[in-house]
Amino acid sequence: MIVKSLKEDAFRIIEDSISSVLPEKAVEQEFKKLDLGDKIYLVAIGKAAWRMARSAKDHLKGRIKGGVVITKYGHSQGPIDGLEVCEAGHPIPDENTIKATKKAIEFVQNLSKDDAVLFLVSGGGSALFELPVEGVSLEDIKNVTDMLLRCGANIVEINAIRKRLSQVKGGKFAQLVLPAKVYSLVLSDVLGDRLDSIASGPAYPDSTTVGDVEKIIKKYDLELPDNILEKLKEETPKRLYNVETRIIGSVSKVCESAEKIARKLGYDSLIL
Repeated sequence: MIVKSLKEDAFRIIEDSISSVLPEKAVEQEFKKLDLGDKIYLVAIGKAAWRMARSAKDHLKGRIKGGVVITKYGHSQGPIDGLEVCEAGHPIPDENTIKATKKAIEFVQNLSKDDAVLFLVSGGGSALFELPVEGVSLEDIKNVTDMLLRCGANIVEINAIRKRLSQVKGGKFAQLVLPAKVYSLVLSDVLGDRLDSIASGPAYPDSTTVGDVEKIIKKYDLELPDNILEKLKEETPKRLYNVETRIIGSVSKVCESAEKIARKLGYDSLIL
């Protein structure tokens, strides 16, 4: 009987803690705390983008004036009224990534300071939301990323370089939205919840510098083409004044939820 009880409790802890950070529930809970106004423009990126966007549409109803949803192939569950749903490549961006990202950028152009952009971000957003800077091709980005992976660079080092080759990463998307305000709701798949790393931080100031990039190039003795080297000399945004960011789900939140449920069941629990 004791073994059965332990097994039942273990399954309850697992199921309830995961349920607490499911995309729909995480988004729904946050709307109770936000004042987005009545003119909301939605952009959702990542593997959970469809589910997050569906929840937003259900709860905000007529206040959403339209939007673009970009998710991985096979992760859309059908049309969402008033929103354009796009599928693209993951983990490697493809031409559909470029097309979908262009649609999202065009959609948020020419907004006013009274408009709100609801930016829903989840894991996979870095590959699914991409538009190379002028003078750099998608193939260039793929080649540089492959080079960095082969030489053993970590994700922070890879992102430091990729952000400078992108029109949307490293806080640049938030700049494109100006003067409208961005309300960024994030499902984190990065340990430590570093906001400039999740989906390469399209709406968050970048903490890496040109100096950091030069050290990475030297550290791995990278031989990069001239067009890439030229772009890596350009700095990313260090301050953004039109963004409010909230992490609505993460590994940490799952652990915290599991601990609370375990304590309610009478277990002396702690998070390692």
